[in-house]
Amino acid sequence: MAARWIKRTGAVLCVAAVVAVAVVRNTPVGAGPRPDLKPIAHWVFDPEGVVGGKVVVDRCGRWNATLLGSPTLVESEPTPRLELAHPDDGVLVRAKVKPDAAFLPREAVSVVAWVRIDETTEWGGILGCFQDNGPKEAGFILGYNKTGFTFGLAAKSSATGSDGVGTITYLTGKTEARKGVWYHVVGVYDGKQMRLYVNGQLDGTSDAQSGPILYAPSAPMVIGRYRDDDEDFPLFGAIREVMLCDHAVSTEQIAAHFEADRVLAEAGQDPPAGPQFVVEPYLQYATRTNMTVKWETNDPCTAAVEYGTTFPPRQATKAEKLDTMGEVVLSGLEPNTKYFYRVVCTDAEGHQLQGKPLTFMTAVGPTDAFSFTVIGDTQRNPTVTGKVAKLMWERRPNFVIHCGDVVDDGAAKWQWTGDLFKPCNELFSRVPVYPCIGNHEKNHAHYYKYFALPAPEYYYSFRYGNAEFFSLDTNTIRTASLKPGGEQYQWLAKALAASDAKWKFCYHHHPAYSSDADDYGDTAKGPTTAGDIRVRPLLELYEKYKVDVVFNGHIHLYERTWPIKGGKVDQKEGVVHITSGGGGGKLEDIGPTPTFFKQEGRVDFHYCYLTIHQGTLNFKAFDQEGRLFDQLTLRKE
Repeated sequence: MAARWIKRTGAVLCVAAVVAVAVVRNTPVGAGPRPDLKPIAHWVFDPEGVVGGKVVVDRCGRWNATLLGSPTLVESEPTPRLELAHPDDGVLVRAKVKPDAAFLPREAVSVVAWVRIDETTEWGGILGCFQDNGPKEAGFILGYNKTGFTFGLAAKSSATGSDGVGTITYLTGKTEARKGVWYHVVGVYDGKQMRLYVNGQLDGTSDAQSGPILYAPSAPMVIGRYRDDDEDFPLFGAIREVMLCDHAVSTEQIAAHFEADRVLAEAGQDPPAGPQFVVEPYLQYATRTNMTVKWETNDPCTAAVEYGTTFPPRQATKAEKLDTMGEVVLSGLEPNTKYFYRVVCTDAEGHQLQGKPLTFMTAVGPTDAFSFTVIGDTQRNPTVTGKVAKLMWERRPNFVIHCGDVVDDGAAKWQWTGDLFKPCNELFSRVPVYPCIGNHEKNHAHYYKYFALPAPEYYYSFRYGNAEFFSLDTNTIRTASLKPGGEQYQWLAKALAASDAKWKFCYHHHPAYSSDADDYGDTAKGPTTAGDIRVRPLLELYEKYKVDVVFNGHIHLYERTWPIKGGKVDQKEGVVHITSGGGGGKLEDIGPTPTFFKQEGRVDFHYCYLTIHQGTLNFKAFDQEGRLFDQLTLRKE
């Protein structure tokens, strides 16, 4: 039975018969009729609600929405739902909503949702129309965090000036958001009090806000993402339905609405038996005869990595210790050869987890062609990181160089699992990644836990084809070691002197040369060092031992210098410095006046792609849409 529509004095009202708010197929039998909550917008993720694989119909007839990314509409038990499994999945209601928009709730608001969270995070969104930018906060958001569900809202009582912004209060409930479990979640604001309900029960209240709702000058309205102008975090899980009301729904109505489908919350309360991957298998430190495979599970496991040149793989190397972190070195491999592999984990109770079949290539020889990509400063932007990682994977590189700040807070484990490894899984599961450590990693143990690099790990080198790569730590705690006589300086001098590679690359987080607007002095108001003076002692070594290219991050933009030697442009013997900090961190800007060294610059998310065959190097830079915006060719005998 479809909903009936009545027009009165130009307004469209949603008259909700029982099944107007019901999911019409494969739905658990409810305890009773669902009350009419009189929503002003209602999105149901079933075959009637999602049209043509792109449009989500608002059953109140006002705000049809658009699917983002590639979510999957599922009709099977326990309920029809939209599965959000990719970093760019979600539902866009409006890209920009003005504060005077006629459809926005004013004096009160209620957001009602059935949702399943498969991966908790620091900031998660179910439905929001808000800005949370430092002191400029406005709007509302029903969401979740690492501990439970949240309801955020700013009212005009919190406004600090005439610019239409104030402070959001985030009300966090007491109920734990268990992974893989369906929840009925409701946020209510009646003009005096914020209330959060979980599964029909009051879960928290706050009296911090009062008066009409405060809206930002412009804000997106999105389902299944925590999105404002400078943040965009995906929901990994599923959504069955979302309702928006312009009044405060009563406690009794909320309880009745939950009771009608209580069986959905009771379904699947027991987590699946056996271990699950927290981080799916990924590759580290490839040589011509070795490959390192790492992974992480939620429960301690032993494991076997099956591998071979045919599938199913016929060989296996085991990790016998019960542990959540797994690491296996596959040795005795053939150079420049394609291998299949998969990881099979077994917990203490004998439950088994079998990873999907994957592939890798061992390192090539000195006369073979190869390619690699460069990215930096992924930080906390899994949407952009996933987008750029997908573009890198399309190039099928042999490996990836990461210029540091792989996460925003090295101590936050969920940023490693959710912001780095999840959006990069397809790439990292088939292509080894070689990072350098950035300041945002904070030298935390997580960096050394998740990466398997040659000792001492914060600096190291590796050989690939006819090139050698030298990774350094330029963070504050290592600054002294970059000076002549320091540990890293001495190591690099000896390693470069001993290298017989045709091509030499160095990479570290902080750039010796940078045209950035304000990281090395405010260029609009005063002088600048035009780069990090702490790393400049290394320039002597780069120039003496004829390093070809130095890669850096830290500055969230793209810049390529002229070849530089002795503080001047030298196109015959100079070193090219490339800043590639466009992996997801908030973009910065180039200073207003040109520097002597800048040859190319661009403010955009991006990655770099290099191909090498013997004495020819081709370098290209692509933006987040896959458009080529810079290129360079170097040749040597």
